[in-house]
Amino acid sequence: MLRVFGKALRLPVRTALAVRRRPRLTSFVVLAVVAGAGLGVWWYAGTQWRAAQQALKQERPAEARERLAVCLRVWPRSPEVLLLAARAERLSGDLPAAEARLNRCLELQGPTDAVRLEFLLMRVQSGEVDELTPVLIDSVEKGHPESPVILETLARAYILQLRYKPAFGCLSRWSEVEPENARPHHWRGWVLERLNNPKAAKENYHRALELNPDLVPVRLRVAEMLLEDKQAPEALPHLERLSRQVPDDPTVQARMGMCLFLQGQAQEARRLMEAAAAHLPNDAPLLVALANLELQEGRAAEAERWLRAVLAADPSDTEALFVLANALQLQGRAQESAAVLADYERKRTVVDRINDLLKDKADSPTAGAADYAEIGALFFQIGRAKFGVYWAERALERDPENPQAHEALAAHYEAKGDAARAAAHRARRPPPPAPPGPEPKP
Repeated sequence: MLRVFGKALRLPVRTALAVRRRPRLTSFVVLAVVAGAGLGVWWYAGTQWRAAQQALKQERPAEARERLAVCLRVWPRSPEVLLLAARAERLSGDLPAAEARLNRCLELQGPTDAVRLEFLLMRVQSGEVDELTPVLIDSVEKGHPESPVILETLARAYILQLRYKPAFGCLSRWSEVEPENARPHHWRGWVLERLNNPKAAKENYHRALELNPDLVPVRLRVAEMLLEDKQAPEALPHLERLSRQVPDDPTVQARMGMCLFLQGQAQEARRLMEAAAAHLPNDAPLLVALANLELQEGRAAEAERWLRAVLAADPSDTEALFVLANALQLQGRAQESAAVLADYERKRTVVDRINDLLKDKADSPTAGAADYAEIGALFFQIGRAKFGVYWAERALERDPENPQAHEALAAHYEAKGDAARAAAHRARRPPPPAPPGPEPKP
């Protein structure tokens, strides 16, 4: 019974029951809405999970991380989600974040085989490739379900160290494990180029395109190789298809401009290449092509500007040095031109020697400390200090007293202002030979 202004008010029985039941109905509606919202969130997280898996398969770890962040908010204690997030972080180069995810997996379910494997792959990516390759290859030969991931990680680690022969071996095994996957053929083509085998590289690129015609990087590289060989008509169909696939890609626009330049369409070539250069300020092939266009039109000073930009980023670019010598000669600066041409000849000889050593000696059964020390010293000569340090240290692993490696590293650290490291390497050099004594008297 209700009271209004102090008076009792009787409601019909049906109305009173409705008043009593309304809270239950409201609660039911609220629960239904909440349940529906929960199902919606769960469904959305599921779509993000599948998209993240696909992104990793297509070499887009940054995208995978963004999608997995959604999944982790919904399933923060899922070892499966944490493990995939660790892999995405590892492939993005964020090893501390990957390690934290894996440690969380250990807390939730202990040291499973999947977590152990991801820890091993993280160590490989950190540089422990030689130590861990035997056990990982053994897992592959025993049919491990993650064999493609293992072989990809090993190949990537070898490539980063410029060790193309073992990288090629891993990629070949990967193509056997997954014969319908285009990626090992793509990577094999890249490695074969570094091993100075462009014919076999093209065959692998074409096989990758047979398996996946939409692979933009592979088709672009095929077009670039054709342009390098001055085969513009053959490159044009590839570039036209790429222009339809990725019309706003500045690299595709740059290569189309370079193609048109080779075919004598200078005005349109300039428009495309200059527009692309605004987005690709360090694209050496593009800037060298622009320099050649300037030279063709009699603007040697403008050509020099493009070439100086290339050499500021990579002083060992021999093509840029050669064209720069021509640009200086056309400006009447014969002495400077001669000096640049001499630098070109020296660096071309060094680069050719490095390529020969990487192809024929590195990671071969006959390779020794002297070979690796020579590779390191040559890299230092052309300003590629990162690789110089790597190969000099590999020489010292084989011979801790190798004088050439110690000398190269000492000079490197002195130039960097690291006197302590320089002194440590100088102290390990063998003493100079004693001067010859007096000749014996007859």
